[in-house]
Amino acid sequence: MTRENRGSKPEASNSLRNVLAAMLTCGVVAGMYYSYQPASADDLPPVEDRISRLDSKVLVTPSVPSLQDVVPTPQDRMEAADEAPKLNADQLALKKAIDMLHVGVDRLDNVDNYSFVFDRQERIDGELRENQQIQVKLRHAPFSVYMQWLTGDRGRELLYTENQNENRMLVKLGGLKGRFIPTLKLDPNGDQAKSESRHPITQAGLVNLAREIIKNRRNDLEAAQTPRCVVEEGHSFNDRPCTRLFLEYASKEQSPVYRKTITLIDDELSLPVYVRNYTWPNENMVDIEQETLIECYAFSEIQFERQLADATWERENPDYRFR
Repeated sequence: MTRENRGSKPEASNSLRNVLAAMLTCGVVAGMYYSYQPASADDLPPVEDRISRLDSKVLVTPSVPSLQDVVPTPQDRMEAADEAPKLNADQLALKKAIDMLHVGVDRLDNVDNYSFVFDRQERIDGELRENQQIQVKLRHAPFSVYMQWLTGDRGRELLYTENQNENRMLVKLGGLKGRFIPTLKLDPNGDQAKSESRHPITQAGLVNLAREIIKNRRNDLEAAQTPRCVVEEGHSFNDRPCTRLFLEYASKEQSPVYRKTITLIDDELSLPVYVRNYTWPNENMVDIEQETLIECYAFSEIQFERQLADATWERENPDYRFR
């Protein structure tokens, strides 16, 4: 009996523990039930409210654009073209002239040196000077120019070579003056040089002229008020087909110096071979076209093929009179 009673105590303890565990489990389940009662669909808050309660980081996921989003459709292109600003007739003409001149500049940039005959007539200090015809030889790098006057001060010579002769241009006068007056060394931008030409020798040549025209026409294209501009094919200069660029400003506010300009662009070379510029008239003028002409330039006998000797750009050239 004693041994049986002692053996029953562990069994009673185990039973008691099992009962307590069962009661605890029932309490937990009941608590969960009353804490999280099931709700019907009608009792749920709106989807937007539920999303707003979530951590925003959970909702942000990397978005990978589809091919349809990246590549514009034909309709997208049409809509974009409709939204782009339309160019008027003057702006289209300006753009065409700019594009033509760019072709010529790019082509001539690949030429080391060339020669041409240059006709020049300019109004300086209010006086329209006589036309001068000059034989010109030009090198791009280092920039060098040799000129010999065929008319005007016939026989005059000018030599400018970048970074030589103290960056001065050498001038030997023509005629009797050249026999007695020694070679002059002049600053290309000095007063004495400006008294002979409206533009410095450093701006000589077809490329520099074309680039200056491109720069001015771009400014016209971007201006608030576009000048009247007409590009017309079917013209000629020295029996060579050309395109005529005509430009006219409405007021001095648009262009303080130039009122009108006429440029002939060689169709084959895509370079300006004739330029005629006019300034603004005053009340005392009778022949406005003649009296407002301020500069006229013409290029002929342009030769790109012949390679010029290095001695062309040297003062010591025996063919020159720079002594």
